[in-house]
Amino acid sequence: MKPISILGALAACLALSTFSYAAQGSQSLPPGFLTIEGNGSSSYPFNATADHKWQWHYDSSTFAATGPVLISQVYVRSTSLSANMSFDFPALEVVMASSPTDYQVLGHDPVFDNNLNPDATVVRVMAPWGGNNVPPLTWISLEMDQPFLYDPSLGHDFVLQLRKCGNNVTWGESIDGQSGMSGTVGGNRYGDLADCNATSQTFNNNEFVPVIRIDWALPGGPQMQVGTLVAGQSGSISITGVDSGGRVFLRSSLAGAGPIPTAFGDLELSPPVIRAAVVNADPSGEYVFSQTVPFGLFGRTLYFHTLAEVQGALTLSNPSEATVQ
Repeated sequence: MKPISILGALAACLALSTFSYAAQGSQSLPPGFLTIEGNGSSSYPFNATADHKWQWHYDSSTFAATGPVLISQVYVRSTSLSANMSFDFPALEVVMASSPTDYQVLGHDPVFDNNLNPDATVVRVMAPWGGNNVPPLTWISLEMDQPFLYDPSLGHDFVLQLRKCGNNVTWGESIDGQSGMSGTVGGNRYGDLADCNATSQTFNNNEFVPVIRIDWALPGGPQMQVGTLVAGQSGSISITGVDSGGRVFLRSSLAGAGPIPTAFGDLELSPPVIRAAVVNADPSGEYVFSQTVPFGLFGRTLYFHTLAEVQGALTLSNPSEATVQ
């Protein structure tokens, strides 16, 4: 299909109004840290040279959603005390699952697989992961390949499992986290510090867990995936789950993640909003925006949100963001 510019001319924002039902959104786990830093930090796993395997285990009650959601992206970040950092890992895998066990130390099973329900999904296949000159306290996407359906109302906790096999350049900085008294944080981490293929944990904390961000949308809505954006190279944004031939409105911002209330829900962008031309999905309900990323955007964070036609109605996708490398 014909590529279209991701970064069109600046234009007026969507008309403001109120809307009572959010079909998409973002939140941190544990909650409350989207814009606020946690009180803890750790060099594991991204500032360690050894292979690592981790399960970050979050209580189901930490989710804002009260029913099923499609998690479309997950992010980590360094602390505010970090310097701008570059990193290069040759092999990182991410698995998401609901859990039959509890996040607290007495409930979590030392055997990794015993904490994963049958819905366990490799949402990021083992592949290189890196970044250049990323500012401190910036959300860094783990670049999911596919969304994960999670229903917190079932009472099963959420597990994010990471396998880091080898490294070229580590973060050189610590990952943001949150700690507290037993039962107060809503998350713990469990890992092995030497083997990315370990079957059981050799390390754990009691009420310390990395702070992550998830982007989500309701099942059946449009899904947006933002690829890695590298200055001077071609970047892409894919939109799926749209009506065959349905309209797609891509919006972006360099100013922040909003929100701006609109007639369709909260647009997770800050003004001024950049508007790409309206396009139509292909017969399978997909459209891919593609463009060479300007060199002048190196180090800048771009925020994206899409409005698309689903079952004849305009519906917001999940929001997303990416820092240009």
